[in-house]
Amino acid sequence: MKFFDKSAVMAIATGAIVFSACSHETDYYNPDLNPNKAQYEKNWKNTFGDINPEQDWNVAAKVTASVSLDGMQDAANIMVYTGLPGGLNSRLVAAYPAQTRTFSFDYEESAKDAYVLITDRNDRILLGNYFSIDNGEINIALNTRGTRAEDGCGTSLGETIKTNNVFRDEKGYWPADLYESQYNPAIKYNDVFDLYKLNNVATKTGSSWKISDIVDIVGKGGVFAEQQYNEKGECNLIKWEEDLKPSEGAEYVMEEDGPMEITFMYGGTIKFNKLGYICYKDGATKDEILRSPRYLLMDDARPQHNVTIDGTSMGEQDGMKLPGLVESYEKYDGADATLTGTTYKLAYFDENGNSSFTFPAGTHIVFFEIIGNNGSWWNEDQYCFNIRYSLPWMNRDFYYKRNENHPSWKEYDAAQTFVTYRWNGQTVLGMEDEGGDDDMNDILFFVNGKFKSHDIPDIGNDPAPQEWILACEDLGSTDDFDFNDVVFRVSHIAGKTEAEVTVLDAGGILPATIFRGDTEIGEAHEMLGVATNVMTTEEKNTTVSEPKKISVPADFSMTENMGGFKIYVANNETSVVSVNAPGKGEVPQIICVPGTWKWPKERVSISDAYPDFGKWGANWQDNTWYNNISDEKNVISK
Repeated sequence: MKFFDKSAVMAIATGAIVFSACSHETDYYNPDLNPNKAQYEKNWKNTFGDINPEQDWNVAAKVTASVSLDGMQDAANIMVYTGLPGGLNSRLVAAYPAQTRTFSFDYEESAKDAYVLITDRNDRILLGNYFSIDNGEINIALNTRGTRAEDGCGTSLGETIKTNNVFRDEKGYWPADLYESQYNPAIKYNDVFDLYKLNNVATKTGSSWKISDIVDIVGKGGVFAEQQYNEKGECNLIKWEEDLKPSEGAEYVMEEDGPMEITFMYGGTIKFNKLGYICYKDGATKDEILRSPRYLLMDDARPQHNVTIDGTSMGEQDGMKLPGLVESYEKYDGADATLTGTTYKLAYFDENGNSSFTFPAGTHIVFFEIIGNNGSWWNEDQYCFNIRYSLPWMNRDFYYKRNENHPSWKEYDAAQTFVTYRWNGQTVLGMEDEGGDDDMNDILFFVNGKFKSHDIPDIGNDPAPQEWILACEDLGSTDDFDFNDVVFRVSHIAGKTEAEVTVLDAGGILPATIFRGDTEIGEAHEMLGVATNVMTTEEKNTTVSEPKKISVPADFSMTENMGGFKIYVANNETSVVSVNAPGKGEVPQIICVPGTWKWPKERVSISDAYPDFGKWGANWQDNTWYNNISDEKNVISK
């Protein structure tokens, strides 16, 4: 069934019907022509009660953003997401040039914040954080969350840590003149490198993310899942070996002059660890690298001293608090929490020990951890003995072996305790402190700087555009209220003049054509590839239509008249009815819900699938009924 313009003569079934009254063409798009309309409204009010005069049956709300990026000269792009990119339900909401000072976007009405990402021309992250939404407004500014470190560098070299400890040179990697004696292939650490404490390390309150954002990293099945093993009993280090290439290690090479920061993101450990770094230049020899000074950046690298939960510090001895929150979120209550990490700004030291926050292009940065004891710190004399580097070959040369819980590994295989990868624009650094499980999540950081990234494994997926579902009643009957007669999805990113429409289901048997304004998009059944008398809302049916791209204006919004979408229904082969977005306070034939919504099966009333739906009509602002499903057996999603 095809519909054209308002002056068209429409063929229905085998006859042609011309709509006319009193010698004038009748507007056959008028829903009042539907003979079932009055009965539908009566049944609705008997079932669900009165409707708030302001209820528009649309959970999409318009948010206006004000942007102030003074001091961020390199900013090129500003993007808004529903959550940290790469998170479980993250969607791209808006994308604009960073010079844009105000814009609007659609957002879920009940949401209290949005994740904002600002990048430079090379897509490097300059700012990533949650910003609050207040009365439909969001203010994006550098001073909204935390402060930027000053350009001047107050970080300086502190005392040198001395040790009498030695490492063995069983494989003869070192010149024999470093041995204590020709019969003893042992070398003192302090004869090879200096380990410095740092004074006035630059820190600031870092960005924030939520438990729901990081379950794909540290939750069950994630890259850094707590004590996660595959069906072969292989730990994360082995399970992800092909993707993460831990044998190649992790280092970051500056592509341009600029700063380098790491933000503590997550951790699960009972050990008292420390973290530091070394630097070397392009072309440095192996000997120069191994002799490079070590800088102790984090004297306390425990998660409980570097991450807050909903603004509150973790308990002193509660290093496994974060894995517990993730497990609880996934298995039990789904309770979310906002995590805020500490950001550490690395300092660059020249040959004379002078410091700055600018690392020259070509500088290589290698991290190391000093693995502490369970429940106490090692004596400083033991620090060098317990170092593990992010480059395995350095661990080999200092005789730091792989963990003993992998007996198949050769005796002299180097320790592989660091991995790094790209994840939706972020660079993640993960490490294992030799707890015996090699889950590589004992400390996790986001790494940010102007370093080369093309060699870092990229395992993230770009977030999809924000999506909305329009669920329609075609009024073929007046008593089921299952809202599955036509179900279609609209995908759109604010700032773009293109949207996509995908038909998900057609639970009605009447021909129903989707329009936006006067523009025809397609008949729902035909787009699904089935006959018009076929209901597709069976659980086993997984068919969806191919997305259809449509042009939309620059100010397109789903909040206004549900984006202008409607359906034209051939009603009982006697008339054509227009099913429009309802006005405020009207009985709805279309509702607009988030794109993750699961719609009722055929002849399952929406109030049976969603017990709180009946309250929505009166409680129009504060009801998130669509998050409370009575039973998954009552709903469908594709």
